[in-house]
Amino acid sequence: MTNFSGTDALQALTAFAILHGNSLPTYQRDFLANEMAGGDLLRRIIVGMEVLYASRGEEDFPEEGVSLLDGLARFVSQNNFYGLGGLEGRATKIALVAQRLLEDGDAVAEDDIEPSTEYVGKPATEGPTPTV
Repeated sequence: MTNFSGTDALQALTAFAILHGNSLPTYQRDFLANEMAGGDLLRRIIVGMEVLYASRGEEDFPEEGVSLLDGLARFVSQNNFYGLGGLEGRATKIALVAQRLLEDGDAVAEDDIEPSTEYVGKPATEGPTPTV
């Protein structure tokens, strides 16, 4: 269990992106890289949390990602950043999923909250949409 400060969280996320970025789907890795390039510190941490959460079911998702997900989610939840904390907050629910994963539970369960559509990149479409 890792307890983060803002700077520690960002450093851990950066290290994960460098060492394990290839374990993320390409569109999420690219989205994370773009977000990490600048902007609001808290947004970068939240985007990192959301990208890790969305990627947790990937076949080659490393245990370091689960541990980082847990630390980031608890950090965001405890500080209620962007209103994502509290007993019913999104980050709190993500932290509970990370705890389940750390205890060798299922990566994805039926009652898990859905991955974010706001903070996670979307896959590119396969070519142009045909017109009729």
